[in-house]
Amino acid sequence: MNEKDLRIDYFRGSGPGGQHRNTSETGVRIIHLPTGVVVTATESRSRHQNLQKALLRLEEKLAARQRKKRPRIA
Repeated sequence: MNEKDLRIDYFRGSGPGGQHRNTSETGVRIIHLPTGVVVTATESRSRHQNLQKALLRLEEKLAARQRKKRPRIA
């Protein structure tokens, strides 16, 4: 996975969390441009932690796309 293949956006997370969450852009959205896979992370109040979680989710999704599906036996 190359950095050029990723588009990283930051946004304000919605929902509960009080003043800090409403004023800082800690939500992270990562788009893998070659495949179009999108992952987001908004659980933490830390942008860095959300970025790490989103990168892990992206790796998992891309690995799941690589797995072969077993043929169904009727």
